[in-house]
Amino acid sequence: MKHLQTLLAVIAGLALASRRFLFGDDRLIASNTNPDNVGTHAGTVSRLPDAAIATRNLLHKVGSDANHSVVCGANAVPLGTIADEATAADVTAADVYVTVNLLGKGDTKRMVASEAISAGVLVFTAASGKVSLLSASAGTYYCVGTALTAASADDDLIEVADCSPIKTVVA
Repeated sequence: MKHLQTLLAVIAGLALASRRFLFGDDRLIASNTNPDNVGTHAGTVSRLPDAAIATRNLLHKVGSDANHSVVCGANAVPLGTIADEATAADVTAADVYVTVNLLGKGDTKRMVASEAISAGVLVFTAASGKVSLLSASAGTYYCVGTALTAASADDDLIEVADCSPIKTVVA
């Protein structure tokens, strides 16, 4: 039995070697390979914007498909903060990528406040890609981290020790 296994291994090796010699293909073919668009990332991903981006540091979510990004609403699962701006022409051209800083990965994140926020409190998704205190209104929101700096008003930029989004339901 052991001789048969050895013979089969030799035949398989010769078949692979002859394939490479005849067809000039240095790739190994495996049955469990990932598609080309699946990989790993060290804290950022590049996405095509679904709409113009005039303000940086807003929360973004998955857009029209997995390769696109759009501003996150209060009840949507955020992907990360957007680091770039994009014009309407960039969106139309569909060849300008923006960087999304993934939540829960890498450095602290800058985020845009929708209201006054004290340092040291949890911040949650709010309308238009901003962050706020947990809303008293019924709904589903996502905790995105702890404010490290304070905001005194809407549109103030704050630093957040971010985390992977945590679903929070207000009844």
